[in-house]
Amino acid sequence: MNRPKIAIKKSKFDKSIEILSFLMLVGSVAIILIYSSQLPEKLPIYFNTPLKDSDGFGNKSLLWELPIILGIIVFIIYKLSQYPWIFNYPIKIKPENAEYNYKLSSQMLRVLGFAISFTCFSLTLTSILNGLGYYEELASYLSPFIIGLLFGIPIVYMILILIKKNYVQQRL
Repeated sequence: MNRPKIAIKKSKFDKSIEILSFLMLVGSVAIILIYSSQLPEKLPIYFNTPLKDSDGFGNKSLLWELPIILGIIVFIIYKLSQYPWIFNYPIKIKPENAEYNYKLSSQMLRVLGFAISFTCFSLTLTSILNGLGYYEELASYLSPFIIGLLFGIPIVYMILILIKKNYVQQRL
């Protein structure tokens, strides 16, 4: 695999997405710190963990799992986005198309990192609000949206790569 190793500059959009992702993770930690003393010992947990009860409730200390685990995942995704030449692509990467494809794939990872940070914040907020007695139905609306987001982002970027490929082939 002899792909060109090109350092891709981050656009303003890329930098903004990274900052927003970081703020979402920090926000998750902040709302846990702010509301921890007001929460009951057992509250609804909206993410899968072996430590929650069969009825979906868990100790409020489980809220810390989500920002820690997803924060590590987001950090790994951002580090990985710096090496786009190691990714799999639906097209052959050549010097003339490398920069475009590397930029798109790195941006896709940053947007996925944002989606994961949004998921962390949303699930943490939902668990806290439900623990405080608010918004019982919020989680039922949130799940399909998050699933659509996590699957939709790679599909959109794959389509962008393939559209560019077809456009270039038609011009030749």
